[in-house]
Amino acid sequence: MTRLDFDFHVRSPRPGKLGIVLALAGVTALGWAWSNLQAARATEAGLATQIAALEQARPRTAVKPAAPADTAALTAQTRIKAQLAYSWQPAFDALATARSSKIALVSLDAVQAKSHLKLVAEARQLADAVEFIEALQQQPGIRHAVLTQHEVQADDAEKPVRFNLLLELGS
Repeated sequence: MTRLDFDFHVRSPRPGKLGIVLALAGVTALGWAWSNLQAARATEAGLATQIAALEQARPRTAVKPAAPADTAALTAQTRIKAQLAYSWQPAFDALATARSSKIALVSLDAVQAKSHLKLVAEARQLADAVEFIEALQQQPGIRHAVLTQHEVQADDAEKPVRFNLLLELGS
């Protein structure tokens, strides 16, 4: 018996137009990316040279005694650094621990200069608000928790009690 060879896939002797267009687009994209890479490296080298020149040109002078204006600026900087370094996390932890399903926190206003938090919250009953305040008073990080105002929201169907709290933070 003789051998039969079937070739179901006929290969074209040359690439098609689409193949040539895609190859050219790929080569063009590669060239563009290479050009951008070289430009970025040249910019980086130029910046490094400028930085080195600035570091060498920096005068090495002795520290002058502080003038009164410098002292005021230093005091302001120290105060700002202290404000930026202030941690509110103990207050947030205290609020999370005292959280109740009967209380809805409406707003929170922080007064860092006095270490106070002003809270506006709602409760179904005034007794729930009082329990929340007592729970806050027991939390570490809360020095005092004071109810400053409360009122029944008569225009709401459920008539919740909206109350304002002032929390003084500290150990």
